[in-house]
Amino acid sequence: MRMNQTKMAVALVVVCGVAGLGVAFMRSPSSPSAAQSAAQSAEVAGFRAAMTANFAEHCFQAARASSPAGVADAKLHRFCDCTATRVNAALTDKEVTVLAEQERKGLTGAPALLMDKAKPIAAACRGEAGLTG
Repeated sequence: MRMNQTKMAVALVVVCGVAGLGVAFMRSPSSPSAAQSAAQSAEVAGFRAAMTANFAEHCFQAARASSPAGVADAKLHRFCDCTATRVNAALTDKEVTVLAEQERKGLTGAPALLMDKAKPIAAACRGEAGLTG
């Protein structure tokens, strides 16, 4: 069964926006000390873990709501876990920091850098989960 790709893209954006709340306090000073760099690395790692978990959970909820009843939950979980993990891996630490800064400023729209990476990843994961046509 084919899932509505627009709804899945919207779900991806919403999840990443919500997850961005967890790093709203992150800043990128022009010349950080070693301690600041280590702290930022730890914060980015923590954000990535939370983002992946939140992303997968919210993705599943959106996918379940937009999918026909006959689509198995296991397929939706495979799709969402795959997408969350790969989007996380595709983002650089600098991009994660940019997303966090945008969230801190209250800009929750779909950042182009995220959508450019998320769309092909979601398409690949959809196929791997057996959710295409």
